[in-house]
Amino acid sequence: MKIPTLLAILDEETACYQKMEKILSDEEESISFSKNARFDEVQSEKNALLLKFQQFEEKRKPIVDALSEKYAADGKPLTISQLAKLVKPPYGEKLLGRANRLRSIIGSVQEKNSRNQLLIHQYLDLTKESLKLLTHLMEDDSVYQRPGIRHAAAGYHCGGGRLIRGSV
Repeated sequence: MKIPTLLAILDEETACYQKMEKILSDEEESISFSKNARFDEVQSEKNALLLKFQQFEEKRKPIVDALSEKYAADGKPLTISQLAKLVKPPYGEKLLGRANRLRSIIGSVQEKNSRNQLLIHQYLDLTKESLKLLTHLMEDDSVYQRPGIRHAAAGYHCGGGRLIRGSV
């Protein structure tokens, strides 16, 4: 029967989302100037987990399609709530319970991910502004100027006039 397989996949997906929630907590802790190596590790873990999500999706899709063909009059994909109303009693409640648990953890993961994305963007903005500040503070003592830069007048950085001597 397809329903127990679907329940097992939903349980595996829920466990995967719980791992993602833990990884996102680790990511939040690693977003700083001093923990770049840990941040890179967390990103690798996150990417590996995203591949698992794709695998679950590939496993779940044919099962949902088969169940939709069996239970839906028009053969269109069913939601878990719709499917729960159409299956035999113990499975309907189990499907709803699994779906509610999965929705809850997905909401939590989305919230943490949004918060982390905001932190990452703030971190990048701070880094860009720091680089801009440092770039403008550095004085250019190079012999050759970049094209398009006006040369300062004879040794004065302020661009004032030249000193001319009356006698040589």
